[in-house]
Amino acid sequence: MIRGSIGGDNLLECLGIIVTGSSLTIVKARLRLEGSKEYSEGIILVDTGASVTIVDKEVVDKVGVTHVKRTLTLMTASGHKMDGELAVINKLIVEGEELPYAHLLVLRIPEEVKEMLRSKQLSDWGIIGLTTLELLNLMPDTMTGKLKKAESFMLI
Repeated sequence: MIRGSIGGDNLLECLGIIVTGSSLTIVKARLRLEGSKEYSEGIILVDTGASVTIVDKEVVDKVGVTHVKRTLTLMTASGHKMDGELAVINKLIVEGEELPYAHLLVLRIPEEVKEMLRSKQLSDWGIIGLTTLELLNLMPDTMTGKLKKAESFMLI
């Protein structure tokens, strides 16, 4: 469910992508979802403004996940609210890095957002969020538009 309206000029803002200057580097990555029924893979937008990885309900129904009966509301950069259901997938693989039993936010991605993703030659069924990147020790490289390995550390 999406509350409010999304205009064509605000699509990038709705996804949390901020355009600075005259160019925008989109970071993308190969994502494979392995569910209880089958798998789906594609080239997906990486959005560090998204706290969780988002997957369209249609794809989730096809691959098979375990729903955890918890609803989350996301606030987009433009102030819109999107409600989704938290689920766990058997395995999520980003650029060869495997994360078993990963959490996803399942929702119906609005058609306007899907069109924008397709126009960038991206799969229209998902967005990789920050928590997934952190768990896999990956970080976006805006110079190359790809992910790179990051080192984990903690402050003591």
